[in-house]
Amino acid sequence: MNESNDKLRRSWLLVSPLEENGINLALEARPDVLVVDLFERVSENRRDEAREKACSIVKRCSKTTEVFGLVHSNTLSQDLDSLVWPGLSGVILSRTESAQNVDFCSNLLSRLESSRKLGHGQIQIVASLETPLGNHKAFEIAKNGARDRLWGLTLGRADLEMDLRPEPSGELHLMPYLMQRLILVAAAAGITPLGAWWRYPARGLSANSEETYESAVRGRAIGFKGALILEALQVQSVNQAYV
Repeated sequence: MNESNDKLRRSWLLVSPLEENGINLALEARPDVLVVDLFERVSENRRDEAREKACSIVKRCSKTTEVFGLVHSNTLSQDLDSLVWPGLSGVILSRTESAQNVDFCSNLLSRLESSRKLGHGQIQIVASLETPLGNHKAFEIAKNGARDRLWGLTLGRADLEMDLRPEPSGELHLMPYLMQRLILVAAAAGITPLGAWWRYPARGLSANSEETYESAVRGRAIGFKGALILEALQVQSVNQAYV
């Protein structure tokens, strides 16, 4: 790794490049990391439009906060081409399923860093494990995937629940196991686990400030170091929990 994992990255707020009001609210909230989301918060028919706006948003937002981008493995070349400019600190690689996915992303980043006169290896990667296969290969990904860039791991909770079945209230479910396993894998590999321990029915987009704080406190207690969130009002709750 090229940077300490102790860097203050508690709140990771996802914003759509197409929502100007959301970007303004995010900048006012001052998350530790603002994530320019080219996938989850952008409809498929508007992703080209989102990519066109990505460069200006990275440059604008990086003046006041650290900026990552959320990219998808199926459109990785297009996504990175739109995001990798001065001011970008890293990317969250959605749907990571192998160490080779991370290596491929790293190679593309190296080419863009070289062509755009950025420091080699300065852009980091967080691998998002959103499928059963990705979680099955978690340790292989964490230990062998682009070790000079791989900074952290996180779970793609919504997609996992669609694959594994919705989480029932008050019943055993795979999600707690996967969260704890991810923390163990990250610790063994020397990288950072990101997440929060949400309780049904509260989930990122629908959770209020109090629910977010409680989820983040539980997440910190089991070993997470920060959390991805979807609303500006959740930033302060996460920052207070992860101190």
